[in-house]
Amino acid sequence: VCYMFAKTKTPTFIDNLTVEVDDIVPSPLHVVLLSEDGKICCKEQKIISTASSSFCIEGLSELPYGVYTLQCIQGDEIVECKAVKRI
Repeated sequence: VCYMFAKTKTPTFIDNLTVEVDDIVPSPLHVVLLSEDGKICCKEQKIISTASSSFCIEGLSELPYGVYTLQCIQGDEIVECKAVKRI
């Protein structure tokens, strides 16, 4: 779980992954989900206009089980969280 401007709601996921954002983000938030070997599995861009909001990355059911890294990039700041795809 990350403790900066963004974090995953739970450390595990099955079909979708919820990301919580603590504050209004002044520029687009880039979200990248990486596999254990560093390949990009999912890439999204979100505009966060309200404080303490969350959004869901959907369509992850086809990913193999394992550990993934969620990168939340806002300007020059990068937050990384580990998330485990489980059964």
